[in-house]
Amino acid sequence: MGTLNSKLVAALFLLLLLAQTGLAAPNGTTVLAGDILAKVKAGEPVDYSGVEVSGDLNLSQVAQVDQEFRVANSNFLGNVSLDGTIFRDSVDLKGSTFEGFVSFDKSQFSEEASFSRASFLKDVSFRLAGFSRTTSFRSCRFLENAIFDNTKFDGNADFKGALFGGAASFVLAQFTRPTSFQSAIFFNTVSFESAQFGDATDFKNSTFKDDASFPGTRFLSAAFFGLSRFDKGALFAAASFGGFFEFTGVEFNDTAIFALARFADNAHFVGAVFHKDLSLESARVYSIQLDNVIFGENSTINLKDADFTKFPVHWDILKDRLDYNGATYLALVKNYKSLEWFDDADDCYYQYRMISLTTEHWGWSKIADFISWISCGFGVRVSYVSLWCLITIFIFGVIFWAGNGMRRFEHEGLEIPGGPEKIEIFRVSLVDAMYFSVAMFTTSQAPVNNYPVRFYRHLAMLEGILGWFFMGLFVVVLSGILIR
Repeated sequence: MGTLNSKLVAALFLLLLLAQTGLAAPNGTTVLAGDILAKVKAGEPVDYSGVEVSGDLNLSQVAQVDQEFRVANSNFLGNVSLDGTIFRDSVDLKGSTFEGFVSFDKSQFSEEASFSRASFLKDVSFRLAGFSRTTSFRSCRFLENAIFDNTKFDGNADFKGALFGGAASFVLAQFTRPTSFQSAIFFNTVSFESAQFGDATDFKNSTFKDDASFPGTRFLSAAFFGLSRFDKGALFAAASFGGFFEFTGVEFNDTAIFALARFADNAHFVGAVFHKDLSLESARVYSIQLDNVIFGENSTINLKDADFTKFPVHWDILKDRLDYNGATYLALVKNYKSLEWFDDADDCYYQYRMISLTTEHWGWSKIADFISWISCGFGVRVSYVSLWCLITIFIFGVIFWAGNGMRRFEHEGLEIPGGPEKIEIFRVSLVDAMYFSVAMFTTSQAPVNNYPVRFYRHLAMLEGILGWFFMGLFVVVLSGILIR
């Protein structure tokens, strides 16, 4: 499968390059690599366009190039090695095609360097290179591996629309000024491990077709990834975001990992799509937005040990996807209360207690939690208490009526005449029995002209006790809801 994908990528790049190579040498002029080397050693400017450079070009032994170096829209047929070369003037290689291996390791570019629309058919390396001014790799094509490890960009860095067919590595790279990878496509793995972006960084509309790794990456200013797509893993573990972080409309087709990440400003995932899990385990978040986010059917959100100042995400988004962790639930409850989202706070706390109840072993603690649940919904469901009050009144009212367990005075101080055999004749109505039950439940005293008889006197006493209990519980739960 991997071989098939590599062939497809190679075929795609070759098709893209075919259109360019036809324009690379419009006049059919061939220049020897040795001629270019001779000009450099003689201190003469190098200025070619639309030529074919034959042979290997090696400037590694040339410590410094003081003149402009321009070979634009041309074909380099051999390998190119400019390791350790210092370019004091501008470098212009835009639109050129490099058919061999290319190495600019430890090279220094003092003025502007342009590689825009260049095509690298084999591995290219800029390891430990330094760019002092604006550098452009816009619309470049890297067919195989592109190495920018420990490269330093002190000016603007432009990789907009670049295509990376092989592995791309920017490990420990430093970007001081604004950087753009907008609409870039990475067909293979890409790593920005421990890289640093000192100014605004733009990855909007980028496509990552393989694993994308940003572990330990530092974004000191705003970072924009809006409408990008990650087809495989997206790893931002231990990354730090010093400014606004925008992931609006981003699509994650695999797990998105932001464990141990640090967000000093707002992190916007508005409208993002998570086909699998989102991990913010042990992350430190100032504020995060998950409005209109779409999750896969079995997606989960991991907030274990996460520390957040503000988490303005409604409970409806989290409730069915949150990995269980007691501290996380309680932190969310506190967060919702600080946002004055009290319904969300109640719902979050209720689910936390329900999960605790279902997972703990049987014992006095579980029995107490069970009673707390059915009686008042763990103190956040006043409707539970109200329902129990109504049920208690109704049940006792039916019992008093069906068992004829109460009497009435015909007149105040005068009991209805007759012995036990007359009980059925003077049975009270269901309405009177309910009235009697309400009085016993709320005041523990029978209404005037009514009193319980026989065994029902004990039931009346029990209803009075239950009434005091539920009425007190009702007041406590209602007060907790209203006073906040």
